[in-house]
Amino acid sequence: ALSDSKVLNGEVAIVTGAAQGIGRGIAYVLSKGGAKVVIGDVNPADITMSEIRKSGGEAVSMLMDTSNSGEAQSLVNLAIERFGRLDILVNNAGIDAPRGNAWDLPDLEWKRVIDVNVSGVFYCSRAALGPMIKRGKGFIANISSQAARVGEQGMSPAYNASKAALLGLTMNLAIQVADRGIRVVALMPGAIDSRDPGWSEALKSEMLIEYPLGIGTPRDIGEMILHLASPAARWISGTAVQLTGGYQRGATWD
Repeated sequence: ALSDSKVLNGEVAIVTGAAQGIGRGIAYVLSKGGAKVVIGDVNPADITMSEIRKSGGEAVSMLMDTSNSGEAQSLVNLAIERFGRLDILVNNAGIDAPRGNAWDLPDLEWKRVIDVNVSGVFYCSRAALGPMIKRGKGFIANISSQAARVGEQGMSPAYNASKAALLGLTMNLAIQVADRGIRVVALMPGAIDSRDPGWSEALKSEMLIEYPLGIGTPRDIGEMILHLASPAARWISGTAVQLTGGYQRGATWD
């Protein structure tokens, strides 16, 4: 794996929502790749921190909510205070709306999903751009989803809308900061086996028909972000990377 090469040696990466799930996998892989990791999550990140430390990495964390712009700024301040720099921001924190149809979706649920999944990504990016612009270097990864372009019966439209919004945000940020040495990319994962999704064996075998390379893992996402954050990807910005295990239902060229 690329993460054995210490390609990010000495760089500092913020990963939001890294107390569990995909975020934990990303934080671990970036640490293995040589980065010092700063975690912001509404939940304590003790397990992620101890995994990173056990494998010889460095990490700090704070309890924070990305949808609070002051706390987003505090997370960036923590990175600068502890490690003196900020090279990478992974906007992974997000929430699933409760399942339901558009006509049953209460205002509060809609607002909460947009607050965390869209505004939170903007607040963290805005805060991170301060030190990145100063140094003339940086990389931001926004975790979108195949839900940005594929609907699903019974899935809250707030989730789809939030993940599609990240594509527009990614494109605009990428244009605005390209001449300042900063790259911005979105990732659009398909099915990831994370946080015990509660899939039955029958559903899993059905999914394997659609995912010829198997179901993804949090570390698969981490490896892609490690590659994108590395000098090997210096020409990649303002795009959405499809991470789908070969899934081909619906259009693939977009």
